[in-house]
Amino acid sequence: MNITFTFARAAVALVGALSAASFAPSVMAGAAPCGSGCSAPVASGSGEADTTQAYAGINWAFGSGPELVLGVRSLHTNDRNKVAGAKVEATFPFGKQSISFDKLRLRLVGGNRAGMYELGAGYSFGSKGFLLSGALQADYVVAGTDFNLSNFQWQPFVGVNTLARPDEGQGGGLSCPAGWTMQDANTVETSLNVTVDPSQEVNGKTCVNNT
Repeated sequence: MNITFTFARAAVALVGALSAASFAPSVMAGAAPCGSGCSAPVASGSGEADTTQAYAGINWAFGSGPELVLGVRSLHTNDRNKVAGAKVEATFPFGKQSISFDKLRLRLVGGNRAGMYELGAGYSFGSKGFLLSGALQADYVVAGTDFNLSNFQWQPFVGVNTLARPDEGQGGGLSCPAGWTMQDANTVETSLNVTVDPSQEVNGKTCVNNT
């Protein structure tokens, strides 16, 4: 008999047996259902956020010079951190010895927390004309332009302001009622030798009755 061949066959058989044992289901055959001892976790919180910020800033309006900007921005952030809302602001061009009220603008806001686009309209009391207005806003910086419908001129601007990144929307968390503990469903099946029904788990988690 070829001893080498026999030894090789035995080694292959041993490796196969160990592999089968390693990948065998952790729950023994005949395990009872977890039943009333397990329950599905429930979502806690909406995973969304609302942020309203009053702000001030300084813009440089090309062709006319610096202007003070005062306004309010209100945003809704969803659980994917997309934002939607609106911004209303007033501008006050100023020089060394004077400051005056000029524009009132309302822009709708979209995008995400790190970078937003703004589209809207307004009115210039200085030139007595309606405006179309658009801008891009990041943390504390803005760039945009107005289009004056009375003289058909573009009025671009760049600026800095106090608008920080809005509150983050978090994915809705999971919780268990009082007297229950959240655990990994696979761990529960292994430690208690039970089966957790798919209806009793959410994202691989289940609530276990402590009583």
